[in-house]
Amino acid sequence: MMSQSVFHARYWRDCARLTTQKLCVMGVLMALQIILSRITAINLGNWLRISFGFLPNAIAGYLLGPIGGTLVAWGSDALGTILTGQAINPGLSVTAALGGFFYGLMLHKRPVTIWRTMACLLVVSLVCHFLLNTYFLAMAGFTAVSDGADYPAFVRELVRPIYGEGATMPAWISVCNRFIKQVVVYPVNVVMLLMMLRGVQRMPNAVTHL
Repeated sequence: MMSQSVFHARYWRDCARLTTQKLCVMGVLMALQIILSRITAINLGNWLRISFGFLPNAIAGYLLGPIGGTLVAWGSDALGTILTGQAINPGLSVTAALGGFFYGLMLHKRPVTIWRTMACLLVVSLVCHFLLNTYFLAMAGFTAVSDGADYPAFVRELVRPIYGEGATMPAWISVCNRFIKQVVVYPVNVVMLLMMLRGVQRMPNAVTHL
């Protein structure tokens, strides 16, 4: 896939051109994202959850660019939320869309390297998953209130002498807990995404040059 500067008008014209083929790929990737994020996630105890839902969003960004990546990420988040009977959180939807935008901006028409993959996931993990998601979850009341049951054992042991058994933990401990989760899953996500991008690279040009 030929590298092209994001500062060129042609880059954005190509990204904004939604052909029938692109729309079909977007629909498939949205369906995969919903399935992978809500059905095939791996729960390690009650603390850590490894999800594969970011992979279709990243592939959408790689194949379709920032605009297509944004639409796939936002659409799959909104549709998946509705299908599970939950109310859409506008903040979390915007965060999901921003993640798709970052995937497209950093991966589309760029060579696949481990350093680019690491940098892309670092930006998405830090800006979207840790900072923005933590903020919007706190605004919704999900982060600031916890009895620590979803924390790893070593975190509970550290805070138990201070706050007592079963006490409600302050917001800063919940934030630290979310940060630890991102650090743990980051290398796993890097390996999975790099393998997936390498596989997509080997697909026919009709798919990789949409």
